[in-house]
Amino acid sequence: MAKPITVSIVGNAGPLKKSLDEADGFLGKFGGSLQKFGLAAAAGIGAAGAGIAVAIGKASDLNETISKVGVIFGETDKQIQDFAKNAASSLGQSRQQALDAAATFGIFGKSAGLSGKALGDFSTEFVGLASDLASFNNTSPEQAINAIGAALRGESEPLRAYGVLLNDATLKTAALELGIYDGNGALTAQQKILAAQKVIFEQTGDAQGDFARTSDGLANSQRILKARLTDTVTEIGTAFLPIAVAAIGALNDGLGPAVKFISERVIPELTRILGKLSDFIKDDVVPVIRDRFLPFIQRTAEFISEKLVPVIRDTAIIIFEKLGNIFDTVSRKIEENRGNIDKLVTFFSKLVGFITRDVAPVLVKVLGVAFDVVAKAIGPVIDVVFGLMGAFASLGTFLLKVAGFVVNVFEGMVNAVIAGVNFAIRAMNLLPGVQIDEIKGVSFTSPSLGSAPSAPSRGPSIDVSGVTDSFDRFDAGVNTLPNIPGVTTPSVTPPSGGGGGGGAGKTIKIQPVDMTGFVGISPSTEISGGGGGGFGAVMGTEAVLDGLTGGVSITVNTVTADANLPNLIVEALQTYNLVSGPLDVTIAA
Repeated sequence: MAKPITVSIVGNAGPLKKSLDEADGFLGKFGGSLQKFGLAAAAGIGAAGAGIAVAIGKASDLNETISKVGVIFGETDKQIQDFAKNAASSLGQSRQQALDAAATFGIFGKSAGLSGKALGDFSTEFVGLASDLASFNNTSPEQAINAIGAALRGESEPLRAYGVLLNDATLKTAALELGIYDGNGALTAQQKILAAQKVIFEQTGDAQGDFARTSDGLANSQRILKARLTDTVTEIGTAFLPIAVAAIGALNDGLGPAVKFISERVIPELTRILGKLSDFIKDDVVPVIRDRFLPFIQRTAEFISEKLVPVIRDTAIIIFEKLGNIFDTVSRKIEENRGNIDKLVTFFSKLVGFITRDVAPVLVKVLGVAFDVVAKAIGPVIDVVFGLMGAFASLGTFLLKVAGFVVNVFEGMVNAVIAGVNFAIRAMNLLPGVQIDEIKGVSFTSPSLGSAPSAPSRGPSIDVSGVTDSFDRFDAGVNTLPNIPGVTTPSVTPPSGGGGGGGAGKTIKIQPVDMTGFVGISPSTEISGGGGGGFGAVMGTEAVLDGLTGGVSITVNTVTADANLPNLIVEALQTYNLVSGPLDVTIAA
């Protein structure tokens, strides 16, 4: 018997799957784009819908105002409508605002007995005046309209901001001029309105026509733009208003059966359900609360008041009684041992008295003696140390004076040689064809040696009076300079501006001092310095007769302020005082 053979045919679905995946991705992206577009479109539609709703609302308000104007003005309604159509450009007010204001003023005019064209003129003139007052006083038309309306009602204060003063006397005067008042009694409401109209226009003459005069200005241009935009929105709403009215009518027609269904079917059913709920609460919930919950609350309160409170009260009484017994025992023991406590207090009082009376004075005396011994022992040591410091200070002063003297003598010797050479040069320059420059004198600036430190004083100093020298004339009591045999120091006059560029000189006068007994020092000494190139000190010495007194003159030639110049002057003075001083120095004016 032959066996059956089964053949399976399998297709390659790979390319199809890939195409389907690509198509799915494309559809996903396309769907996302549609979603975004839908959201944007929904937002735009929502915004447009909101704008249209606002426009429809303004159109509805305008229709209501037109209807009110028609009722108030009657046959002159067209006059008011035509006036309001051009209010945006002529008054800076929207059509709606102008009609509202005209209706407000029309009510006052009508109550004053006006009608027809007189009533229309009464209203439109006040509307125009409101724009002029707003422009002239930089307020809004709404504020001016409200102020005029308040004045027509008998409230004079709001219109004061616009320069209008209304009072009873002013109104009566105006009514007399209008011929509507005989001067007796109070004004009627109608008379007050007409008199107020006259006074308001008389007292606002400067502001009348200001809007037209300044319509090209920024403020009024903005008012005109705002009014035109409002009118445009209202016109758009007017176009959509029939659609909105039809839609609302359809809704009302459609909602009628729905409202009928709710009132006839839903509300009775809700009433029935609420009735059953009320019956359930009354029949099932309230009995449980009354028969079970309230008795439980009552039993709990009785347990607390009859069982728990007495236990707490008795326990507290026992605790306080025991604490009272403890306090009584402690108090009794303190009273029983009062004698011992008094003895302990007495002992400490006597101990304190003993320390204060006997121990402390002895201790103070012992410490005082010990400190005196230490002070006496260390005093001589300190005296010796301070004495040595004084000796070193005196020795330093002596060495400084010796150094200054040596510098000055050497300088004089060198300048003497230079003077001799210059004398020979001048003699040779007398010969025909010979011209030799003279050698300038030298000036040695003594280095700043400072001053020796002063030793602190501590009791009597060590006697160093034996340390004397021929240079320390005043301290040692010898008023003579040492004579150097064979050496004569001639007086040398330094060139002006030596050491620098020369310049204006400043002279520091040193007060005259008695120089009796001095040999070899001139009573007039100059120290010269140049402003540009340094500072030099030259001291000339000449023989001085006994009894001669004089002063020392120091001339400083300088052009520019040299920061080191004061130091050099001080060093020169120190050098002079080491050799010829000390002198009292004062700065001349």
